[in-house]
Amino acid sequence: MGHKPSATVEGYRPRSVDALRPYLEKIEAYILEQAGIVFDAQAEPGKLRVVA
Repeated sequence: MGHKPSATVEGYRPRSVDALRPYLEKIEAYILEQAGIVFDAQAEPGKLRVVA
């Protein structure tokens, strides 16, 4: 007998951050856009630059 399995449990697969990175970058870009922040994803990380 038992109960009907949960759809969440059946379809859940653990994924690494690297596998989710493309989606996380899209979400981050959307949030920054909504906040009116200009962000250059191609800029080299760790370098200081002058902003207006």
